[in-house]
Amino acid sequence: MKKRLQRLSRIYHWLLQPLLVLVILLIGYFGAKGLTLFKQEPVQNNAVSYAPLVKTVKTTIENRTMVIRGNGAIEARTRINIVPQVGGRIVRIHPQLRAGGYFKANEVLLEIEPIDYQLAVTNAESEVASAQRALQLEIAESEAAVEEWNALHASEPVPVLVSREPQIAETRASLKAAKAMLQQARLNLKRTRISMPFAGRVVEASIDVGEVVNANQPVGMVYSRELLEIPVPIEVDQLVWLELEANTNNHSLKEHQVDILIQLAGKQYRLNGRISRVESELDAVSRLARVVVSLKADDIPRALRDEVIPGLFVDVELSAKQIDNITVLPHRVLHEGGVIWIIKEGKLAFYKPEMIDQSASDIWIKGMPEHTEVITSALDVITEGMQVRTMEQQ
Repeated sequence: MKKRLQRLSRIYHWLLQPLLVLVILLIGYFGAKGLTLFKQEPVQNNAVSYAPLVKTVKTTIENRTMVIRGNGAIEARTRINIVPQVGGRIVRIHPQLRAGGYFKANEVLLEIEPIDYQLAVTNAESEVASAQRALQLEIAESEAAVEEWNALHASEPVPVLVSREPQIAETRASLKAAKAMLQQARLNLKRTRISMPFAGRVVEASIDVGEVVNANQPVGMVYSRELLEIPVPIEVDQLVWLELEANTNNHSLKEHQVDILIQLAGKQYRLNGRISRVESELDAVSRLARVVVSLKADDIPRALRDEVIPGLFVDVELSAKQIDNITVLPHRVLHEGGVIWIIKEGKLAFYKPEMIDQSASDIWIKGMPEHTEVITSALDVITEGMQVRTMEQQ
């Protein structure tokens, strides 16, 4: 029995071992065949470009009017002290003769007691009448003396002492002096009533009824509302855009549009002004020129006349000379060193522009080629000649 089992074991060993090898070979063959049939083509991985993506704007050539922007505080063109030319007691003052008060042209602001000056006029009139009578008497006596001389000495000329010519000349001079005194007395009487030849406002007043003032004693200050001025500091090289015409006989400025921008109660108002003159000296500290802009009362809306007063700070836009063939770009394209980034043959390049003017929002450039691609994006790291991509290339 034992031998029989050993014989069967040898038979299984010789039969199963080749069979297992055959099965393994078949599995390997069909596995390799399956991999070949179901293999996928390799995906091509194109190289990714890491050139920065930028926004650009293409330049255009245009003609524009140069606008010079500045600011300044409104000042009164006419600002004077109230100074009586005669002395005396104040008997009447204008109700508005207080700081901030209004008055009209030729309206009496204060009146000095006139009685003394009225009496002076009466006395002067009496002196004139006396001088006239004295002159008439001298003339009558001269005529009588000449007539008597001619009766006695018909062939001889009348001596000047006989004709009383010196006495007549003296009385004529006395009459002239008396008339001058009368004119002075009337003028002093007129000066007891003080007024201004313009409509204005009171800055300050230090006088009241009953107070005695002396001649040439300041009692207040007023300014005219009819014409206001705004000194506007600008760079000296900007004066050329205003086309100042220098003439030894007539120093004038060409007419330019001037916009005065006023902010009141959260609203902006635009008023019309004009350039009246350019001051003759530069500011000692800033070395800026000062263009004086005038603003007439008629150009101020009635609703704003109480607010548009000296001391108000305003912005001013001066429309000056027209500049031809320029490029206007946003100010953000101007970088450190005064250069602009442009695209040239797909690469970043530095361009140094010829600046005409600049503001907070724009820059004006002369001589830049039209259709130049200017980079408007901000880049953290830049190198001249680096590759860049534009939005149009996406």
